[in-house]
Amino acid sequence: MRIACIVLAAGKSTRFGANKLLAPLVDRPLLVHTLDAIPRSCFSQMVAVVSNPEVETLCRRHGVKTVAYQGGPQSQSIRLGLEAVKDIDGCLFVLGDQPLCSSDSIRRLVSDFQAQPKAVHRLAYQGQPSSPTLFPSRLFPALKKLTGEHGGMAAVGDTPVWYTEAAGPQELWDADTPEKLSRIQQYLQAHP
Repeated sequence: MRIACIVLAAGKSTRFGANKLLAPLVDRPLLVHTLDAIPRSCFSQMVAVVSNPEVETLCRRHGVKTVAYQGGPQSQSIRLGLEAVKDIDGCLFVLGDQPLCSSDSIRRLVSDFQAQPKAVHRLAYQGQPSSPTLFPSRLFPALKKLTGEHGGMAAVGDTPVWYTEAAGPQELWDADTPEKLSRIQQYLQAHP
């Protein structure tokens, strides 16, 4: 089964006030934590949708192909990512600002998808779903038709959604604001 991974790394960081993906987090930029957690052996292709030249350079240094995002709604990032991958059975969308999502959880998401390939698979903690999310290829046409700020779940319709339990709530945390990044920083310092 061929599965691609698309890293959504083109956000505007409006709530953060600067490019959060480049923000220092312990010993390296936030985005590097996210990229390092993705188990490459699970994926036949890996692409990052980027809008910032520094983020693009960072991704390429880590062996990730990039697709340039020229602005527009979130749905455009999803479409660009899907257009950059070919001949796959499913696609995992990872948010670039979720640095605590573990390799183990991503592996379990992929394993769950391989067991139930017609369903959407989301990471969750105690019933609270979040990203990353793995979509079967049969939903790609609907994902490509999304408009505006709609995320991928708007394309699910009556497709079953399965949840893979995260090891802890921190795996679902994102860094949308400086305060949220500070919480992530504190967590990493307390759990080296």
